[in-house]
Amino acid sequence: MKFVIVSPKQTGGGPIVLYKLAKTLQEQGYDASVFNIGGVSDNRIEFYYKQLKYDAKESIKYSLVKLFPKSNFTKRHYQGYAYLPVRGCRKKYLPVVDDDTVVIYPEILRGNPLHAKHVVRWLLYHNRFPNDSTWYSDTDLFVAYREQFNDSQLNPDGNLLKIFSFDRELYKRTNYGERNGVCYFIRKGSKRTDLPKHFDGPVLDLLPETEKVRILNKCEKCYLYDTQTFYASIAALCGCISIVVPEPGKTRKDYLKKDDHSCGVAYGENREEIEYAIQTQEKVADRIDRMLSSNLENTISFINLCKKCFHLS
Repeated sequence: MKFVIVSPKQTGGGPIVLYKLAKTLQEQGYDASVFNIGGVSDNRIEFYYKQLKYDAKESIKYSLVKLFPKSNFTKRHYQGYAYLPVRGCRKKYLPVVDDDTVVIYPEILRGNPLHAKHVVRWLLYHNRFPNDSTWYSDTDLFVAYREQFNDSQLNPDGNLLKIFSFDRELYKRTNYGERNGVCYFIRKGSKRTDLPKHFDGPVLDLLPETEKVRILNKCEKCYLYDTQTFYASIAALCGCISIVVPEPGKTRKDYLKKDDHSCGVAYGENREEIEYAIQTQEKVADRIDRMLSSNLENTISFINLCKKCFHLS
């Protein structure tokens, strides 16, 4: 059994865990590789043309990063090239997919551009194509990253695959003294109708990771309009009062399981939530360590699920 994981560059949480899955499968002795897809087409000639064009552009970007690795332009616009949280993954440029290959697609990708016989759909966020059966096959295996992202019609058994990647040397608290000001993450909250017209602090979305950490160690509070981003925990780990801004009419219980209290994070700015975030901030590091230690067990369970579903060995 071989694996091809289709993923964008490492510019966000979803791609990073896709790379991490590839790396963990490699460490277990499997032929696992990442494929950065350049476009989708049912026509194979058109698909390969798009891919070759994409790879040519990527080569130019890599060259710019090599020539100007420390420039602000590189750090700001070429994240996923200059900063690689997960290293050592095998990469495919035009993968050959045979009957022993399992192809893993994230939920952002429609269809089956690699024409794979064995397909896994990993719901790393809410299903982008609800009630649209044209983007998957009845034989596809669905797994969700979290219960909150699961589509119960497509994955009635509630199969989960939780993989975590975290740089403890980068994301940490360095300031134990005075803090001032606020900062923001918008990310997947960019289409919310309740976004402020003006922000009284920096929006961190597009900044290099080192700059994000520096600002999080400077500010007193961090407001997040993406209600599902792990940057909420990162902000708490860096010493910020981390505040997820609920969508209008919603509260903590609308985003978490009953037994998930998401330590170190407030949902809204009422007194009880803020006090909870401050009092549980020190528990964030232990929670992250537990999540990281579960990677191997979760990967082995996923391998066994693929063997059972696709009758592979």
